Amino acid sequence: MKKLLSKQQGFTFVELAVVLSIMALLLTLSVVSLGGVQQQAYVGKSLEILLSDIKLQQTKAMNGATEENSTYRYGIHFETNTYTLFQGDTYNPSDTKNFTVTLDGQLTFASVTFPNSEIVFEKGSGEIVGFSDGNNTVSFSDGSATITLNQIGVFTTIN
Repeated sequence: MKKLLSKQQGFTFVELAVVLSIMALLLTLSVVSLGGVQQQAYVGKSLEILLSDIKLQQTKAMNGATEENSTYRYGIHFETNTYTLFQGDTYNPSDTKNFTVTLDGQLTFASVTFPNSEIVFEKGSGEIVGFSDGNNTVSFSDGSATITLNQIGVFTTIN
């Protein structure tokens, strides 16, 4: 009976090291996989905001809703990692009424095939000014999303 009580119980160093290394591996894998999910969620959110802003500018052009109660064209100007909502025939970087949205993180625009990297909506009708029959798209650099609009400003594809 004394032999059974005097025997020390516990884990050896090797057993603890194996368990800790397995836990570290699992933690690393879970963090890496969550990073991908987080990036997908961010791209989805950015795409939703961009689509909403495009429709907002088109609606403003159609309604003529401005502070001066007159009708103007409205548009969106694209840069590498920002886009700016503007009022008027063309984008003027010094206009104080502009509203710029910055894409966070690694997300940027890969290509904007609209003239002058702008989508401008005609006052009253909401049609795209200077529309060409070719592809009129906006796409993100990571290939996660591409938006195509037709002449009347309707999204024909959203990938």
